[in-house]
Amino acid sequence: MVLIVVLSVHNGFEKNLKDTLLGFSPHLTVMKASGQAIEEWKEMEEVLSKSENCLEAYAFIEGYALLDSKNWQSPIGFRAIHSGNEGQIQALTALLDPDYPGGRADMGLDQNAVVSRQLAERLNLKIGDEIRLLAASNLDAVLEVTNAPEERAFDLYSDVFEKVEGVVRQDFQVSSEKELLPVKQGQEVYRLLNELVPLEGDPQPMRPYERGLIIDLLIIFQKPDVAGDQQFRFPSGTRSELTEILEELKTFNREQIDNEAFRGIEEFVTPKTFKVWGVYADNMRSQGPALFIPLEMGMELKGLDYESEAIGVLTQDPYQAQQVSQDLQNRLGPDWYVQSWMETFSQQFELVKTEKVMMSFALSFITLLSAFSITAVMYTVTVQKRQEIGVMKALGARPFQIVKVFLYQGVVVGVGGVLLGLGLGLLAIRYREGIVIFLRSVGIDAFPAKFHGMSHVPAQVVTGQLLLVCFVAVILCLVAALIPAVLAAFRDPAKSLRNL
Repeated sequence: MVLIVVLSVHNGFEKNLKDTLLGFSPHLTVMKASGQAIEEWKEMEEVLSKSENCLEAYAFIEGYALLDSKNWQSPIGFRAIHSGNEGQIQALTALLDPDYPGGRADMGLDQNAVVSRQLAERLNLKIGDEIRLLAASNLDAVLEVTNAPEERAFDLYSDVFEKVEGVVRQDFQVSSEKELLPVKQGQEVYRLLNELVPLEGDPQPMRPYERGLIIDLLIIFQKPDVAGDQQFRFPSGTRSELTEILEELKTFNREQIDNEAFRGIEEFVTPKTFKVWGVYADNMRSQGPALFIPLEMGMELKGLDYESEAIGVLTQDPYQAQQVSQDLQNRLGPDWYVQSWMETFSQQFELVKTEKVMMSFALSFITLLSAFSITAVMYTVTVQKRQEIGVMKALGARPFQIVKVFLYQGVVVGVGGVLLGLGLGLLAIRYREGIVIFLRSVGIDAFPAKFHGMSHVPAQVVTGQLLLVCFVAVILCLVAALIPAVLAAFRDPAKSLRNL
């Protein structure tokens, strides 16, 4: 009974978790393997929506922003979705919290947002309230400026720039029509500058302004014309241009450049004001984005030029998404990365699975305890019936016949107990709400609504689980009856009949 009730309730919570996650998350997520933004996201939406076993596709963006509401600030995560996609809007509509009447999920192209219940409760938000979002990319820009070293890059990496300056001044062969530089010196200059601003990896600490000047130097040395086997040919005036850039790196006004950098941050992404359009129901076990906003607003907050970060795909059967993901990955090739919702939320499902296994393992000791009790009872019966057993053996009963008698009794106890436990378990599941209300009336709240996000207790009866629990219980009862039965069957009949 206990196993059936606990497993069924746990199945209900697991199903609720999956339904909630599938309500606000795509079944498949398609991204560029390089991590770059998707410029042709509209074309990809059409291609993916026409793929086998795929219903529709929509672009979305995820990121973080600083939320400002009622003099309260906090970093939050947001998801920007293509508000013109009916499937995603319908799924989000199904998750709207009935405790916030009048909420809607069709945000349109306006600055409307659907917030999570946890955020709404924390900030005491209501439908129609306004919130402001400050883009996290602004913070990145501020950090890039404030983290810049006090010294100029020319002074920090003087060994590099001295070599570059020496090549520019000494090794360039200048004429009226062309300027030549030995290939060896040109390649060395490019290598040194590329170490400061690598094409991949983290560049050396410096101001964005200085990094831009070094990139200008790299561009000049990147693709020169070849004149003979050992000479690079540059346009006339190249050495003068290089000298001017190096001189600017050496003598630029640090205070002026830093002030201009700070003023430029204001022009990057201005704060956006959103109206609370709806509140969707999430909980501590299945946390979703703090708010949903239209895709175009997400592009502005992330500083994207009408680009998307990923494409979400809804499949015909979400529980076959892993197979569809593999097929789609093979078709798109290595330039794209496809991830199913099982992989996205693998840690949460692994936690749920571990909880179920550990709970079943712990509660199985109740069944084992019952089996030991049956063993004790059956052993007592064999002691009480030792004289009858002795008479049967004296009359020629074989040990197997003695064992069979007690096994029949074990079967009756086992099957009767299983049927009674099954009936009581299903009855408890049927009237679980009344049981929970009674427990809450006496101060015991085993299923707090704030944590689980549900006022009721979900349950899902899985026939396979019921059969497995009942089968194991009957087997344990048979084993419990078998041990004393075997001991009684091989007892000396003379000792059993001595007290007749």
